[in-house]
Amino acid sequence: MEMLQNVEQDILGLDIPLKTVMKATYSMEILDKTAQEIHAQIIFREMEYSLSSSMLKMRYDSKNPVRNPTNMDKMLERMFDKMIDKPVMAVIAPDGSVKSVTGMDAIVENMSRAVAADGPAAAQAGATMKQQFGDTAMKNTLEQSFKIYPANVVRISDSWNSETTMMVANMNVDFKTLCILKEIGTNNATVSVESDIKMSSDANMKGKLAGTQIGTIIIDSATGLPLTINMSQNAKGFIVMQGINVPVKLTGKMKTSLEKVLIN
Repeated sequence: MEMLQNVEQDILGLDIPLKTVMKATYSMEILDKTAQEIHAQIIFREMEYSLSSSMLKMRYDSKNPVRNPTNMDKMLERMFDKMIDKPVMAVIAPDGSVKSVTGMDAIVENMSRAVAADGPAAAQAGATMKQQFGDTAMKNTLEQSFKIYPANVVRISDSWNSETTMMVANMNVDFKTLCILKEIGTNNATVSVESDIKMSSDANMKGKLAGTQIGTIIIDSATGLPLTINMSQNAKGFIVMQGINVPVKLTGKMKTSLEKVLIN
């Protein structure tokens, strides 16, 4: 899974860009399957994460540790090392909606404890990690990949709708998606997706954001699992910071590739 997010903020005439890049490899083992739900164990095997702006740069790579790391890099390393090779449980419904995710909150708590002595910056980083990687965030991320299936049998050119929520640039964003079956091949099917993106004020963030997400999903005919997912996001609006409306422009890309699924 690869995610790239670029956020451009105009604070009192000063452009402040923020770039986040995440690349993760995780395994998924199907532990149990019934007509009502699938129980899966997910384990992050490798992780790359970087955050950069005009005022801050930090990077983590589980496979190739950062050379000459800064204090911020070391902080990320202590945090993300607590995530690698730790199991998370997910319960997934036949339509791809995720009923529950458990285990990520505990992992994030351990991540926060690992940097508890590092002061306010570490505390803020811990809060950000919970928003991005906690049980709820993981549930929403999985739904972006799996909540793509129609309720009934469809043919080429047929369409159906899906609604999901996901954390984008530390904001809870709603996606209303139109899916269209574009092609059926020998071994896979191609689905195009187009989403309306909307963020409104909530307890975590005040402001408004609107835009679109477009992309393509290739689904394996034998297993029904998505082989590849490619998405592009484009949105703009404003957020409220210390009582000031700050214009924001968001662009992003997400790519997911299936390597292997273990089924007991």
